[in-house]
Amino acid sequence: MPENLEKNPLPVLLRVAFIGCIIGLMTLAWLPEKAMTRTILGGHAEHFIAYLGTATIMGLTFPKNPRLAVLCALLIMYAAVLEAGQLYSPGRHASFQDLAFSSAGVVTGGLFLWMARTRMLSWQKIG
Repeated sequence: MPENLEKNPLPVLLRVAFIGCIIGLMTLAWLPEKAMTRTILGGHAEHFIAYLGTATIMGLTFPKNPRLAVLCALLIMYAAVLEAGQLYSPGRHASFQDLAFSSAGVVTGGLFLWMARTRMLSWQKIG
């Protein structure tokens, strides 16, 4: 096992989690309607939570470059592509409302990360 991985496996685990989120979002977005199982929360809450979690993991995976705003914009574009791709999935349809809830999850996750980073930087300066 590489020495760097033994010292700190977190970056590798975060990358694996982020790739898993990206693949999971695509798989769930393009499943045919008959294969879908919804939670009691409903579609909009599912979109918000899924993209909030993905944005959080993304921000933790890439803490310095590229900038958090760029990462969030790319994730919102990815959500739009996935939403448009639903037009080709049997029984599914694209929805601007779903995209809005996905985008809101990304923005909320980005804001939480930005606030956490700001606080951590101020704590590091104090200590």
